Amino acid sequence: MFKHFLSCVRKDDRGVAAVEFALWTTLFFFAVMVALDFGSYYMHRGKLSTAVGAAAVSAYNQPNNVAFNSMQGYVRSLSGFPNATVTNSCNGVAGSCTNLNRSCACLKNDGTFVAAACNTSCSGSGITAGSRAGYYYTITASAPFSPMIIPDSVLDGSTLSQRATVRLN
Repeated sequence: MFKHFLSCVRKDDRGVAAVEFALWTTLFFFAVMVALDFGSYYMHRGKLSTAVGAAAVSAYNQPNNVAFNSMQGYVRSLSGFPNATVTNSCNGVAGSCTNLNRSCACLKNDGTFVAAACNTSCSGSGITAGSRAGYYYTITASAPFSPMIIPDSVLDGSTLSQRATVRLN
């Protein structure tokens, strides 16, 4: 009797399509959620990058009258991240930006600065040969990002960060 029952169950294929549909649908929705995570990450990072780039271009277009104090709000509103952390620095020193009495520096290949007299030739280890000392404005913005499925480590952590440096003179 038990053998007969098992053979009937093995031959009965009703419901197989429903089980396959459930398995494939789960896999499909998981793949869609992963794709949405990646898409959302790149979209948000692009918005932040665009905002930081626009702030740098704005500073470059008005090198003698940069509105350093309003750049944070500009980046926040343009990026759509009202809680973004935005910092200004000039020649590598945070919060020391001024339109008058500027001190100059040479920009090194690793993004650091070496103090130098304005418009003098820059030389030394890690400095581009033939470059001249200037006043460099750096704007950095970061905003939190939380993916739905993908671990934070896959997307370089849970914070988006963008940075732009532009020479003002």
